Amino acid sequence: MKKKKKSKKRKPVSTAFAYYQKGLFHYFEKNNVDKALECFLRAAKSGYTKAYSEIGVILNREKNDPDNAEKWFQKSEKEGALSPEATYEYGMIYYLNKNDWETGLSYLLRSAKSGYELAYGDIGAILFNYKEDISGAEEWFEKAEAVDCLLAPSAYHYGVLLYHEKDDLEKSIKYLRRSAEDEFELAYGELAYLLYIEKNEIDEAKQWFEKADASDYFEEIHAYEYGNLLKERGEVKKGNLYQENITSPEICLCQECLSKGVASSGNYPHSKSKK
Repeated sequence: MKKKKKSKKRKPVSTAFAYYQKGLFHYFEKNNVDKALECFLRAAKSGYTKAYSEIGVILNREKNDPDNAEKWFQKSEKEGALSPEATYEYGMIYYLNKNDWETGLSYLLRSAKSGYELAYGDIGAILFNYKEDISGAEEWFEKAEAVDCLLAPSAYHYGVLLYHEKDDLEKSIKYLRRSAEDEFELAYGELAYLLYIEKNEIDEAKQWFEKADASDYFEEIHAYEYGNLLKERGEVKKGNLYQENITSPEICLCQECLSKGVASSGNYPHSKSKK
């Protein structure tokens, strides 16, 4: 008789790793953020360092808690376990929450180098708004577009770049419309402005002006031109209301002001009021 082969015993899966896997399952398969966070915290408590990045990502992205997220990213980086996704989120904390675009850019570039595609568009936005590197920004925007990762904020900045730096009206409107349709509020007024001033598409421009007015980002130049549009349609009294506190339809078009939706003194091109 042949001797039965002894079956090899399977190595037990560590409790920490099991909790980490459960966390991934609940986060990505079940969309249960709270349960995922609970599992990742248990894994981290047991010393599983890969969980640190996941905790930081959830705290920043899902819980809007950048301060505690940063602590976990720091722990993860110290252990050499900062994932590309966590590197991106850490960079965005520096960029958006700490107003440190240079450090933010360094993390985003590191994330992009590791293949994290969501970083591409934000790199483009920083290069455009802060370094005034038009060609570099355009390259990153195009990379983001090529992998279907040009999200609404980056689409807005790309649209602004195309209009003001490349004089490409049609392509600019394409990206501003995409951004606006994804409810990025900064895009509403800029899209309305171009539709009105450049395309004379009054009805659609009016719709976007109204959305801009209802948002927190209705710049003076957009309000002024909305007033002109209303006057063209015979709503003179209402149009005057939008213009009465604006002495001049001029704002600054530097990249920083455009990125923040801040109006300041300067020349704005193509205003109908100046034609």
